[in-house]
Amino acid sequence: MEEQVLSDIRMVEIGEGVGLAFAGRLFADFGADVVKVEPPRGDATRRHGPFPGDIPDAEASGLFLHLNRNKRGITLDVSTPTGQDLFRRLVAEADIVLESFPPGQLAAWGVGFAELHARHPRLVMGSLTPFGQTGPYAGWRGNDIVYYAMGGPMNCTGVADLYPVKKALSMVEAQAGNVLAGAVLAAYLVAVDQGEGQHVDVAAVETQLGSIDRRMVYELAYQFHGENSSRGDLLDVALPWGIYPCADGYVQIATVGPWVERMLATLDDPDLTAFFRENPGAAFDPAARERIEGPLFAWLLRHTKQECFEEATLGHQWPVFPVNTVADVVEDPHFRARNFFVTMDHPRAGRLTYPGAPFRMGEGGFRLRRPAPLLGEHNREVYGAVGLSPRDLADLRGLGVV
Repeated sequence: MEEQVLSDIRMVEIGEGVGLAFAGRLFADFGADVVKVEPPRGDATRRHGPFPGDIPDAEASGLFLHLNRNKRGITLDVSTPTGQDLFRRLVAEADIVLESFPPGQLAAWGVGFAELHARHPRLVMGSLTPFGQTGPYAGWRGNDIVYYAMGGPMNCTGVADLYPVKKALSMVEAQAGNVLAGAVLAAYLVAVDQGEGQHVDVAAVETQLGSIDRRMVYELAYQFHGENSSRGDLLDVALPWGIYPCADGYVQIATVGPWVERMLATLDDPDLTAFFRENPGAAFDPAARERIEGPLFAWLLRHTKQECFEEATLGHQWPVFPVNTVADVVEDPHFRARNFFVTMDHPRAGRLTYPGAPFRMGEGGFRLRRPAPLLGEHNREVYGAVGLSPRDLADLRGLGVV
């Protein structure tokens, strides 16, 4: 079996949050030996659903299983002196540490970057926090909606007459994890080349400040014109643009002036076609929207979202795409043909389907090696490698250290 591209990397991941775990999983998926360190009570994401059969189970959280495949898992209370000593032993064997504690917390326990780097000059530490290691907000807490509201284009998302709306679930935190993984990998390559590690400081909110998702465009517009962007009503245009209902769900439609002929060819309504022939400027007149909507909704409600896609997008190059449910995506023939989804057995959750590799490589790429660990599953294996006996582990368990 061929070696994966990151098989030489040894990583310790300690802390909580979607972003941190996602970054660690990206390394683990491509071969790194990632040891996930959880507090003895278990990571907070273990308490987040969905759960198989809707039965809460800390060993079967869908979120935890998704974020922690291919990792080994141990438990440790690093706030205790004994825990700190054990953490130093673990880091002595590592190339990279990923952490998400508040700024200065690890240093207060004697296991911050400066202390660890003095012992291991090639060590790379990646820290993911809401607002970074420095600055007036460094000690503040945050979550996905905070990052999107403060750093992203949330003031521009949502219907104009209502309140701003954020993106679903933990998309910003996952993006922050993506940024952390890329930055840490770059620092690791420098350490391999130059023999000197470094501390990588990623602030989740800053991953949004320069995001290509509209924020960058809006910031440039502000510099050019001095105008703040706002939530415009997407329906205040003549041509179909936005989410529309169809026979079995919803579709996303995007129509601009040059595509009017494509829309007309799809809708195949003689009266609407004649209207546009007689009114050349109708595509740019919001008052024409009412004239378009009758034939449009009649066509939409006669077709399923897949039929809309095939007839409009594939048939006439008019961008009409299905708004997929999870079931739609899992059953989509394109993703099945590419074997994107992977199936894996877990001792508590059973056999489940998971998203696969985020990208493909010619060789040495993604491999499914193991499911997410049970709580403390690899304690004996990992701690045994740094000199602890089964009796030592039993004593530490009794003291609440592991």
